[in-house]
Amino acid sequence: MTVRATLRGRRFAVLDDFLDGAALEEVRRTMAASAFSAAESPLLTGQDGALRSRGTVVRGAAADLGAAGDPAAYGLVRSAVAAEPELFGRPGEDWDRVGFTFWNYPVGSGLAWHGDAGGGRRGSYVLFLHEEWRASWGGELMVLDEEEADTGTVELQVRESGSSPVAIVPRPNRLVLLRAGTPHRINRVDPTAALVRCSLTGFAMKRPDGAGADARDRFRELVGALKGASE
Repeated sequence: MTVRATLRGRRFAVLDDFLDGAALEEVRRTMAASAFSAAESPLLTGQDGALRSRGTVVRGAAADLGAAGDPAAYGLVRSAVAAEPELFGRPGEDWDRVGFTFWNYPVGSGLAWHGDAGGGRRGSYVLFLHEEWRASWGGELMVLDEEEADTGTVELQVRESGSSPVAIVPRPNRLVLLRAGTPHRINRVDPTAALVRCSLTGFAMKRPDGAGADARDRFRELVGALKGASE
């Protein structure tokens, strides 16, 4: 199976058949063994119902595979991010770490319009891991291919934009790469969906500058790892 670039905009790219069969099954097993809890985010309401894995794995920009017992998918995602400098910038300079979190979207769940700008984020990715997805089941990733503007809210920008969002169907084994500050949302999963919308998601980020930043990051990663192991 060969990775196929099936769609590309100014601020996003879509790659299909991203993982081979062994790597895809491996990361699905990792997801199945993960503990999930209700997502806590100002972008979500209690009615949205999205679930995220407890604790986020953070790795450096180097694209070595299988580090620290990670599934091969982690290294392959980092390689894909590094191969898109127009979206993310240069590894080691513009970004130096990538986060990995599993997300589940059951029937009725979704995510509001947002742009992910700020906080050292250079861009994000989503890799769809469910085994099947029908186009009628909803859950599309909607992307407005323009920079997030200072209009008060992203939703207002989308409403007033002269262009229309692109609907990206969550096809299994599809990787979507997004530049930070690109308005996007997740449409609600339709009541007819027979499966949960599953994904591996994260950000390419730049470590904060200043004294103590490395220690703070190591502490946060340790706390996340301990939390995930104890729940």
